[in-house]
Amino acid sequence: MQQPLPFDPNIYFGYVAENLLKNLGDKALVYADHALKKMRSIGDNEGFDLWLSIHQHLIEKSSVNTRGENVILH
Repeated sequence: MQQPLPFDPNIYFGYVAENLLKNLGDKALVYADHALKKMRSIGDNEGFDLWLSIHQHLIEKSSVNTRGENVILH
């Protein structure tokens, strides 16, 4: 029997970030910030971690357009 491949949720967070940017543009980060605040205020640690990962992808994808070609993010 074939072993299941490991699950990497970062791929899906990237898809979510791409769709948010495509549909909401610059407002995608604003909505992600609101989601983070809401998850923290209701004590939803799992939801907070999910939105934090999405937020990270949003920043990385949106900053590609504003940084130079030779700039490396650490």
